[in-house]
Amino acid sequence: MVREQPPGCPRCAAPRGGVHACWPTGAPIDATVAAFDYRGEVAAAIATAKLSGAHAGWAGLTEALVARLVALAPEVDVVTWITTPPGRVRQRGTDHAACIAREVARGLGLPILPLLDARSRHRGRDAYRARHGLPATDVLLVDDILTTGATAWGAATALRRAGAGTVHLAVLARAGTHPLGA
Repeated sequence: MVREQPPGCPRCAAPRGGVHACWPTGAPIDATVAAFDYRGEVAAAIATAKLSGAHAGWAGLTEALVARLVALAPEVDVVTWITTPPGRVRQRGTDHAACIAREVARGLGLPILPLLDARSRHRGRDAYRARHGLPATDVLLVDDILTTGATAWGAATALRRAGAGTVHLAVLARAGTHPLGA
């Protein structure tokens, strides 16, 4: 497997040393952790795991993410994931983000709860709604890839509206150098 990405910006996980646009002030995401850069072998491994629908395809990638999270020790109470829209789950045979989140929760010894529902006719910030009230719960939100940040922003916003105290984002890989968010 390829080398993990070195720790980046603690707020948006952009590589250190370069110029990047971080999450803006007031963003619903408090911190971001990414195990890899989304390119080469990692991009191929993620694509293969998504298309195969097999849980085992995520093993090496999730182990690296868990190791990064253990080292950083974010203070969270529960793990959840950015829910894959139902049509994509039918196509792929599984919710890949749920598979990743289960492994992360197991590795961290934390409970996992399905806190989000995908709203099929919405995109970006309005694509998700929280299932439960979350009084002062600190949440680790899991997904496979961080690209523009719009999906993560929407999911984190729904969690905040439901009462999440903090939202930490954990992704297998980060593509690009700037979350849009706004």
